Amino acid sequence: MKKQFQFWVEAIQMKWLVVAIVIYFGFTGSSLQILILPQSMRYDDAVLRQNQLAETYIDLVSLDIEEAIQNLNIQLEELDSLEAVFKARLLQSTRVNAIFPIIDRFCTTSLLKVITLEPMNKFVDVSKVYQSHLIRLSVIGRYPDFLKFLNLLEGHKEWILIDDLVLKPLERKDYGRYDLTISVLVAKDAKKK
Repeated sequence: MKKQFQFWVEAIQMKWLVVAIVIYFGFTGSSLQILILPQSMRYDDAVLRQNQLAETYIDLVSLDIEEAIQNLNIQLEELDSLEAVFKARLLQSTRVNAIFPIIDRFCTTSLLKVITLEPMNKFVDVSKVYQSHLIRLSVIGRYPDFLKFLNLLEGHKEWILIDDLVLKPLERKDYGRYDLTISVLVAKDAKKK
């Protein structure tokens, strides 16, 4: 009986040992399923999203750079066209006096009487490449005729700019004297020395 009792004790102990091992692995497995695996899956999803965001950011940055380069190229083309327009409006003649007949014709067309039209023998460096030569002009006429003259100056293909303007009313109220300092832009290398 002692052997049988011992056998049963050992069997029960073994049974409890097996049950304890099963419970341990069951608890560990269920803990893994309930606590650790969802967190691990969330971590994997977060890493995947982070990688996708990094790729999206790289795509956006590369698109921004390409768009910025394209915008800069467009601006360069606009600046080049503006520079071409500016250079085309420079005085084409190597002699500044070549502009005098044009100014005189504008005065005649505008019904203004020329009192003085002469070079001031002064020039101002506008930049390293361009100079502004000054011309003195005094005319008499009506104000609407003077406005017509200004319109003709503005519409001329070459730069004829007004640096200074003095208006003096005359005894006849609708007439005035207009003293102007006009400048013409010339490329330094184009002028005759």
